[in-house]
Amino acid sequence: MLLLPVQLLAQRSNADSLRMNLAKATQDSVRYILNYQLNIYYEELNADSALYYGEQALAVAKRNRQKLAEAEALTALSYQLMAGGKYRESLDDLLQAFKIAQNQENEKNSWLVPDPNLSIHNNRLLTLARIHNNLGNLMNYTENREQEIFHFKEAIRLSEAIENKDWILITTGNLALTYYLLNKLDTALYYAKWAESVWEAGLKKNGFGWPLTTLGDIYLKKQNLPLAMQYYHEAISVSKNYHNLGSLTFVYFSLTKHFIAEKSKDSSLYYSIKTSESLRALGFGSFNGVMNMGTAYENLYLSYQLGNQSDSAGKYLALALVTKDSLYKQRIKSLTEFQNQTFAEQLKTENLEKERMAYQNKVRTYAMVGGLFVLLLIGLLLYRNNIQKQKANKVLETTLSNLKSTQSQLIQSEKMASLGELTAGIAHEIQNPLNFVNNFSEVNKEMVDEAAEEINKGNYEEVKFILNDIKENSEKINHHGKRADAIVKGMLQHSQASTGKKEPTNINALADEYLRLAYHGLRAKDKEFNATMKTDFDERIGNINIIPQNIGRVLLNLYNNAFYAVCEKKKQQTENYEPTVSISTKKITDMVIIKVADNGFGIPQKIVDKIFQPFFTTKPTGQGTGLGLSLSYDIVKAHGGELKVETKEGEGSEFIIQLPF
Repeated sequence: MLLLPVQLLAQRSNADSLRMNLAKATQDSVRYILNYQLNIYYEELNADSALYYGEQALAVAKRNRQKLAEAEALTALSYQLMAGGKYRESLDDLLQAFKIAQNQENEKNSWLVPDPNLSIHNNRLLTLARIHNNLGNLMNYTENREQEIFHFKEAIRLSEAIENKDWILITTGNLALTYYLLNKLDTALYYAKWAESVWEAGLKKNGFGWPLTTLGDIYLKKQNLPLAMQYYHEAISVSKNYHNLGSLTFVYFSLTKHFIAEKSKDSSLYYSIKTSESLRALGFGSFNGVMNMGTAYENLYLSYQLGNQSDSAGKYLALALVTKDSLYKQRIKSLTEFQNQTFAEQLKTENLEKERMAYQNKVRTYAMVGGLFVLLLIGLLLYRNNIQKQKANKVLETTLSNLKSTQSQLIQSEKMASLGELTAGIAHEIQNPLNFVNNFSEVNKEMVDEAAEEINKGNYEEVKFILNDIKENSEKINHHGKRADAIVKGMLQHSQASTGKKEPTNINALADEYLRLAYHGLRAKDKEFNATMKTDFDERIGNINIIPQNIGRVLLNLYNNAFYAVCEKKKQQTENYEPTVSISTKKITDMVIIKVADNGFGIPQKIVDKIFQPFFTTKPTGQGTGLGLSLSYDIVKAHGGELKVETKEGEGSEFIIQLPF
């Protein structure tokens, strides 16, 4: 039930005002601060918005090589990832941030983050305190209690060293909750009262209701119901006044559990409804294994059961079972990934420790037995290590070879899957000029025969006219032959093997060219297929630096999927339906946005998260490799971009490519 607080960079600002200032900002340092403040604003209101602005802040920091700003953005992002159940990704961000913040050299030429009122040195220590606090929370989510307590105490130590009351409040409040969960109520009360004293001394304006909820939980467990309810209601008031939806969810959940235990049907139903509404509004889905949508539905089921409302109880029991099962699988997956990551980090630490111990042993050996014995021992150790390294290298080489082979097979499979569409499109493009060449050649042949007849008749004036027509036809044959040659060369430039080198490319021309190829490829397979194609190209873009063959492959795959979707819908819905595929490009600050949209059936929400996984396909057996979107995602990522999808079932889908400009 651990809930992270809102960061204390500044008081929460109006989101519209922040976004307006961000649109007008001309300096990256200002853009960073505004994106960072928007991340803070949405941190306890909407997970998706908080993630978006956190990622924007991180991108600005990286672009300007501002390492401490990068560490702060990574720390902010880790909270959203953690609350969303992505423990491994959260740990990755925190480890990167920790490595940066530990290095005192990063204080040079640094923006003042997260607190402009502190020196750069103290800002670095504050970032370290925030990292330890988030690591403590992550250890709570993954139930590593010893590590959780260690990191929270480190966060308290650093916060006290720079006399930052905001983070003394946050970290003592978190540690209070830790000891409460361990059922060490006296220790929990000590830290909770410490947090309350700091809060009452001047930080009430920040609106942190969550330490008050922890005090309510402690006194409830100590069977002091009046004092517990006093703290609960004060927590609700404070959280509402400062729009802290996360804290509000926390106290609603505690009150729900209490009233269910007391068999108070009206109160338990009221607070269980409030809990589920708040969780949905936050967009986290799961704070951890205890407070999530599954347990929220379970509490609704228990509350309706207390009121003998069997229909509603049955409904929420079913929802609870399904949701808890889904979240359980997701949590197991996240915990497994997290444990693998921590195991890898542990191995690194153990290897460093082994190296240090080996060195110390060598020194002791020199002192005890003399140089000759040490040389012999070192020789034996080196021999053994060399054998082990050779074995490890062989295993590594085999693994790398298998991975490269598998990668090549996957890429080749996808290339072969799209080769038919590409070839059909090229064939259609050159068919028209070839038809002209063939037709004019036939006409010239007939006219040569006609000229011969006129010569025999002695009608030389008519022969001159015929020869002139033959000359004009020959010029047309030459013209259309060159046109076919130009088309083939242009197509081959985008279908030949990639050199892997980026080059300036007109993205509008590339997108339009592959759109025609995809359409004609499908028309070659199905003459009855027709679709409306809409284009909206931003002419301001010009050339961007990409590998054209690879991005062309991404576009071709998205076009083929879009045409397939509208074709399938047309087969089932012939009346008042016009199959439409739209492509648009737009330049936004430092990126180019490419959108491919269709008005097909859309993608069911239950499989949206799977579509970029290798071998996942919704097409019938034999009609799809399941690799197209996976490889497209990897290609866009390799360009430093993003590939996303927005879909509405029954109405269509829109794939969005973001590429750096």
